[in-house]
Amino acid sequence: RFLIQTQFISAELMEDQLLLLLRSLERKIVSQQLKLVRTQITLGSYEGGDGNRPFCVDARLLSFPLVTEQGLTMDLVKMSGVQLWADGTAVPRDQPFEAVAALYVALYVLNLLSG
Repeated sequence: RFLIQTQFISAELMEDQLLLLLRSLERKIVSQQLKLVRTQITLGSYEGGDGNRPFCVDARLLSFPLVTEQGLTMDLVKMSGVQLWADGTAVPRDQPFEAVAALYVALYVLNLLSG
C-alpha cells in the first residue's frame, strides 16, 4: 500500500476582487479579461527562474471601450500579484501563480455562466 501525498496550494480571491468581478460582469467585459489572464498563465512566465521576470501580453487585450474598464481590469489583475501597464508590460510580484490561477477559474466560470 502506497500513500501518495500531494501538496495543494489554495488561493482565494479577496472581497475587493469579487466586487470587481461583479462590476466586470455588469459591464460585460469578463470574456476579454479571461483572454488576458489566460495569456498570462500560458506564457509560462511563472515557470522556472524566480517568477518575477517582466513579460508582455497583447496590449489589444487591455483595450476597452471605456478607460474605466481598462482600469478595473488592471486593478483586478494587480490584486492577483501582477502589475500591468497599458502597453502590455506585466511584472509578477511575490510568486503570483496561485492567485492568478484562482482569478482565471473565477473568470472562466463567470464567462461560462454568462455566455
